[in-house]
Amino acid sequence: MAEYDGKEDREEDEGSDGHQRVLELLQKAQDADHDMREKARETFLFITKSDGQWEPYWWSSNASKPRYTFDMCTPIVDQVAGGLEQASFDIRVNPAGGSATKDVANTFDGMIRNIENISQATTVYNQAARGMVVSGYDGWRVSQKYLNDDSFDQDLVIEKIANFIDRVWFDPSAELQDKSDAKYCFVLHPVDVDEYDRRWPEGGRESVADDRDGDAYFDKNEVILVGEYLYCEEEERELVMINNGHVYEAEEYDKIKDELAAIGVEEVRRRKRMDKKVCSRFFDAKGFLEEKKETVFSTIPVVPVYANYKVFEHKTLYSGVVDKLMDPQRVLNYSMSREIEEGALAPRAKYWMTMAQAAGHEDSLSTLNTNSDPVQFFNVDQENPGAPQQQGGAIVNPGLRTITEAMRGMIGYTAGMFAANMGDNPGLQSGVAINSLQDKGDSATIKYHKALQIAIARTGRLLVKAIPKVYDTPRTVRIMKEDQEYSMAEINAQVFDQQTQEFVTLNDLSAGQYDVICRAGPSFRNRQQETIEAIIEMAKVDPSIIQMGGDILLDNISTPAAEQLSNRKRALMIKQGIIPMDQMTEEELAQQQQEMAQAGQQQAPDPAMVLAQAEQLKAEAEMMRSQIEMQKLQNEQFKLQLEAQKLQTQTIGDQADNQIDAFNAETKRMDTQIKAQQAGATIDNTSAKTMGEELDNQKKMSDMMEEQMMKSRIPFMSEAELISLANS
Repeated sequence: MAEYDGKEDREEDEGSDGHQRVLELLQKAQDADHDMREKARETFLFITKSDGQWEPYWWSSNASKPRYTFDMCTPIVDQVAGGLEQASFDIRVNPAGGSATKDVANTFDGMIRNIENISQATTVYNQAARGMVVSGYDGWRVSQKYLNDDSFDQDLVIEKIANFIDRVWFDPSAELQDKSDAKYCFVLHPVDVDEYDRRWPEGGRESVADDRDGDAYFDKNEVILVGEYLYCEEEERELVMINNGHVYEAEEYDKIKDELAAIGVEEVRRRKRMDKKVCSRFFDAKGFLEEKKETVFSTIPVVPVYANYKVFEHKTLYSGVVDKLMDPQRVLNYSMSREIEEGALAPRAKYWMTMAQAAGHEDSLSTLNTNSDPVQFFNVDQENPGAPQQQGGAIVNPGLRTITEAMRGMIGYTAGMFAANMGDNPGLQSGVAINSLQDKGDSATIKYHKALQIAIARTGRLLVKAIPKVYDTPRTVRIMKEDQEYSMAEINAQVFDQQTQEFVTLNDLSAGQYDVICRAGPSFRNRQQETIEAIIEMAKVDPSIIQMGGDILLDNISTPAAEQLSNRKRALMIKQGIIPMDQMTEEELAQQQQEMAQAGQQQAPDPAMVLAQAEQLKAEAEMMRSQIEMQKLQNEQFKLQLEAQKLQTQTIGDQADNQIDAFNAETKRMDTQIKAQQAGATIDNTSAKTMGEELDNQKKMSDMMEEQMMKSRIPFMSEAELISLANS
């Protein structure tokens, strides 16, 4: 990449893409969300910072007093976030129109799972979910990258954006929860100073504003905050629909129009539309750092996750689970710290006695709290009869104790999390009561599942729109299944269809329209456990279920030994005829047919299988008949060619015979004339000699022509004629 000096763009530009305009848009986005971000930062630090659960002023002004933290919020965050981490969020693609097919939709499903797998998207989702539970706001982005340094093939990846609260700012006019309607977005990147100088040697070296009033931590790496401006551009495009249902851009179609016409593909109609594309550009406080780059996305590829999302008075509102727990948690910390302080400063309980009672026992009384003597002696004092009495001791402020217990309950009720949800069952309630409390707690936390579900569905739509642009050449891709097994698939491969006599594109990802949903539920492992429990419970009522579904039960037990047992059980069930043929794999069907052929056993075939085999035999017979007819036709053509060749040879032979006869007649005439002249003794000797030589030459030529004629007739002679010729 050529280095971009950015000098021209650092000059003031009044255009929509000018640097000053970009800074104004960033400031506008930060101003609109400043108060919400401050609250989000406070809740994040409340959980993560050592002194975060105290008011800053109280923490600073009471350095000499107890300031203990009794964190009851983090377990609640762990409980809610843990439920999200254990759930399964599965992106599903469905045909929605055009030439979309279920097979291609399944290909999309497998490719998206593979993208999630290579991106470690589960970790990305879980980290963002935890951040959303804490502060109400987090997210990730979808990017396009090369597979490796030596490849021209690109892949889509899902990437976490660290510190989403401080680094991502959306168009404040966007109102959808997934921000798919945003016209622009800013992502701020902290770049090491040395790295900045290497990438942008002509840059201004001045950070953009991050809208943070202060720092919670110090001793950090020195960085320059660089902005990335992601924005949508619109341009008019012309679309062309062809007679096979595919849609091309007019510019692309016009280049291959002649080639498509040669195979019968023609234009049906055209229309114009406004097309969106997302562009990216880096900048600092002084100017642009790079040229504009076009992406494969049509909407902003940054995905936010909002909890408790609302739009009120044209303002985006959101909050996490910690927001409303901060006050009771701080009161709890204060009351328990005061309770501990007062208990520590209160005088200890003491024995009260007179001097006469203590006389002579001073040594044992001075070690009353440390010695192990079984009794303590004292003197009887007539003026103060009775034994010495213990009085005083620490008296805990009952008001503080009441406040502490009240705040404990308040935290649980505010979060909507009860003892049963937290795994605590102090009252030893019945199972029905525990399930009822758990359901009540789940109702309070289901909104966090819905928030993550919306964000992951948005990710799926981004991928479905971008995949045809990134994976636009014939290539082999990995298709990931739900159980993490995988297979390979060919996409965009051109295959000639013998029936239609047209080229067909296998797994054409650009054809048709598809919609995306995100299905949330228990994880695959939990569903396996539920399957095991359900089969066992049903088997208690109907024991034959184990016999009919033993292989299914073993398949859902995640151990290597269970897999081996499942294979053995399934093989036995196939021999017993328990598994229907339509549920067998191709390998199992082939194995079964081979065993039947070897044993000579004939079992009643499946009617559908018999019909399929009959159709196959019929097709093979038709093909063989066509081949025989074609062979006959070729033989007839060869026979006609031989007859024509023979006729031509016969004609040539007849012409040669005529020429020989004419030559013999001429020879006889000349011989007669010579004899006559000799008889008359009038022929000159020299002339006679010359004529004789000429006659011999003609005789030789005649013999040569006769020999050639014989050779040309040899291929068409019968066996008898060949024998006669050989004898002669």
